[in-house]
Amino acid sequence: LPTSMSVGGDGTIYIGSFDNNKVYAFNPDGTKKWEFDTGGIVECSAAIGADGTIYIGSTNNKLFALNPDGTKKWEFATTGKVSAPPIIGSDGSIYVGSEDNKVYALNPNGIKKWDFVTGTGAHGIQSSLAIDANGIVYASSHNDGKVFALESNGTKKWEYAAGGNVFSSPAIGNDGTIYI
Repeated sequence: LPTSMSVGGDGTIYIGSFDNNKVYAFNPDGTKKWEFDTGGIVECSAAIGADGTIYIGSTNNKLFALNPDGTKKWEFATTGKVSAPPIIGSDGSIYVGSEDNKVYALNPNGIKKWDFVTGTGAHGIQSSLAIDANGIVYASSHNDGKVFALESNGTKKWEYAAGGNVFSSPAIGNDGTIYI
């Protein structure tokens, strides 16, 4: 699976890699700034916080928070691959899905606020989550073929059975309509 690049406010380009399990940071002129070894393949793009923190998942069942200089701020372990990019809420909370069939909400310091189990199956959540202006988090569960809407406290607002596997990320229209 290819990864996408993320670009920080200062123009730094972040990309994960299948080689050597690394996240790379490049200056805008293409020179390497730093690299960080996650210990697992990086299949997703990074999310970048307002303070410059880089959040990125790995196939070794971890979400990493990296400082802008490439040093590890913290790591959070799940029980499945983190193959989809995390998202950041307006309050700084970090939300990420895992192939362990859970959506996790973390405080900016990496401490878990809550988790929500979407169902069962081997591949759980493989796509990015979405969050609306009201803080509702939307997740699609691969094997279960469902889309979930979760309140900011982790309780289920609703679920929709799509009738088959769901590979894509939810998208939110300007009028609040959820597309999948």
